[in-house]
Amino acid sequence: MMTLVSRLRAAAHFDRLRILGLCAHADLTVCELADILDLRRDRVVRHVRLLARADFLCCDEQRPWRSYHLKPEDKHGGLVQLLVDLLPHCDGHHERDLQRLEAIRNEQPKGTACLIEK
Repeated sequence: MMTLVSRLRAAAHFDRLRILGLCAHADLTVCELADILDLRRDRVVRHVRLLARADFLCCDEQRPWRSYHLKPEDKHGGLVQLLVDLLPHCDGHHERDLQRLEAIRNEQPKGTACLIEK
């Protein structure tokens, strides 16, 4: 039970819920998340690390830069998917985040992103 409580605490932050909502749609680097969310990179790094420690996000180190995505088992009915499904899709923040995600993906040449230090 304590594991569930600590995982829910990790997700219980406005910006971390926004990150989960975005990572449900795409693999994203910290730089991409910072651009979309209009947050400082160090703040996003902190949120992403906390979400990864809580087992919400995975890191794809196969690519030349680190990108984060939902854990595969969570994309199919896990706790994260439940939280993402609960995000109000008519909410201005979520809509704007998804629009900015699409804009960044459309203007970004394939295979480019900022490098993230380990």
